Amino acid sequence: MTRARGPRLIDLSTSHCPTPGAETLQREISLTARLGVPLALGELGWMSTYIVDAIMIGRMPHAALSISASSLGNTIYYAIVFSAIGMLTGVETLTAQAYGRDDRAECARTLAQSMWFVIIGTPAVMLATFACLPMLGRFGTSPEIVTETSRYLHALVWSTGPLLLYMALRRYLQSINRVLLITASLVTASLVNLIGDWAFLYGHLGVRPMGIAGSGWATCVVRMYMLVLLLVGLAVTARKGGPAFTAALLRPDFSRLRLLARIGWPVAIESFTDLGFSTYMSVICAQLGTTLLAAHQVVLDLDAFVYMVPAGLSYATVVRVGQSAGRNSLPAVRRSAKASVVLGMSFISIAALLFAGFPRLWASIYTNDPAVIAAAAPIFLICGFLQLGDAANVIFCSALTGLGDTRTPLIANTAIYWIIGMPLSYWLAFHTDLALRGLWIGRAVAAIATGITIALVWRIRIGRAEDGKGADALSLFRPSLAK
Repeated sequence: MTRARGPRLIDLSTSHCPTPGAETLQREISLTARLGVPLALGELGWMSTYIVDAIMIGRMPHAALSISASSLGNTIYYAIVFSAIGMLTGVETLTAQAYGRDDRAECARTLAQSMWFVIIGTPAVMLATFACLPMLGRFGTSPEIVTETSRYLHALVWSTGPLLLYMALRRYLQSINRVLLITASLVTASLVNLIGDWAFLYGHLGVRPMGIAGSGWATCVVRMYMLVLLLVGLAVTARKGGPAFTAALLRPDFSRLRLLARIGWPVAIESFTDLGFSTYMSVICAQLGTTLLAAHQVVLDLDAFVYMVPAGLSYATVVRVGQSAGRNSLPAVRRSAKASVVLGMSFISIAALLFAGFPRLWASIYTNDPAVIAAAAPIFLICGFLQLGDAANVIFCSALTGLGDTRTPLIANTAIYWIIGMPLSYWLAFHTDLALRGLWIGRAVAAIATGITIALVWRIRIGRAEDGKGADALSLFRPSLAK
């Protein structure tokens, strides 16, 4: 009886020749766009659900209290749950590589083993969220906000299981080039969320009004809806010749679990460090006054919306690079990354020019306060440069993730943002006349420095692999498990 081969990360230092029928760069750009554009649209749809929540909550009685409670609750919950989601990153890397080498059985085994992260992660996230509630009062949060935040989170946490399972299925399906239902689920989620908020917040469709807790229950409904769509996608894929999923695949395979954890834990930690820097920016900005804080929030929201496009494209980068690695083709790996860079940087260059060229127009979308518009206008120019660094960073980090390297992005991002970005932002904001501009200049310097650093790391690693020096020196594709 032959023993099944375990998952492995391919060593491309021995692969110098294109695979038969190697694609041109133009075709690779087309394939990447076909995968990435729907995912980018989906990310925009995903973000719109938060906008819908903010609009619906903002129209409730005592809106200020409800907005504060939901904002605080989201800060707590998503810091925790995004770390759990980060642990699922290996599903995408390993599935894409297995699909690239046409090992459908390994794709199924990877997804099945990821269920253990869902099973363990769901109660862990819920308990960690509940554990944060008693600490709010110790940080000076008013009892009214603590009460409302608690009501909101006691509903929202029940969306954890569906969310983690959805993310595991999403990473699996997009890694085998099945993105239609993923995009449909994300784009239509905001409409389902709107109906859910309307019903649960205000009491419609036979549901009693629940106040702020209703928003949490609406999110649960949305995530169940999204999960059902992907379960349908999984079933259709299986019926069209995909791998069969059996109960036996769920038996713990510690070699695969270790590999999934090895890829996932740096992403989980990076989620915390990213949140820490964002929280730091908001806290510092609050000391600059109400007008500058409002201007900061206007630019931040629009920047986050635009960033969803390269973020969506980054999923395609992981998949295309991972599939090329699975075929053991270094030229294809290099070409996949280059296609993502062309697409991502082309889009973000246009966005940056529009931000810099029409700053008052973008600010006026959010507010008609002339003081806020005047304060936000110069920040859009800075944000244009910052976006170039952010886009390069997320694309090259995703390319490294496709090879199974998530530690380098963690080290680079954490070191540069915390060691350079934080102190520089503070010094420019409070020890010069730049104020809010200084805060954003510090962030822009960190973003551009990180983007350049990760791009150089990628180029060095691919160059080493081409020279046959990359496997041991840089752990580019070192086999992770014995056959």
